Amino acid sequence: MADPDFSAVSAGGSAAAPGGPRLIQSLASTLRPDQDADLLRNREQAAAWLRKAELLPADAGLSNSEHAALLRLRDSIRDVIAARAAGRADADADARLTKALADGRLVLTVTQGGTPRLASAARASYPNLVAAVAIAIAESDGWPGAG
Repeated sequence: MADPDFSAVSAGGSAAAPGGPRLIQSLASTLRPDQDADLLRNREQAAAWLRKAELLPADAGLSNSEHAALLRLRDSIRDVIAARAAGRADADADARLTKALADGRLVLTVTQGGTPRLASAARASYPNLVAAVAIAIAESDGWPGAG
């Protein structure tokens, strides 16, 4: 089997690889059932991918429960994207994604200029990475159903 190319896209993004829709698609694409490939298959592989995507600090890892939650997050994103691509609503997938994103503990902050921004109120690594995904979804014009 050829080495799958599932490039992790930085949460911060860049001109070449912006966050937002690219980050979301990058996370969703970590599973390729047709190639029997899963970059998040175990905690170590998941942590390595998350570090490459700048979603997890170099010194952080994932607990068993966080790894399971990450897989649920990824799968719920994949289900929502698939439903929208098929032109149908999937209330169950939407509810699973909402529940998975709740780990992000988002708050609304206001910049000095008065611009509202979403941010994580969490101090731990896993909730912060979930918050980054949630913010990418919320600020993405390319998210299914956005706009």
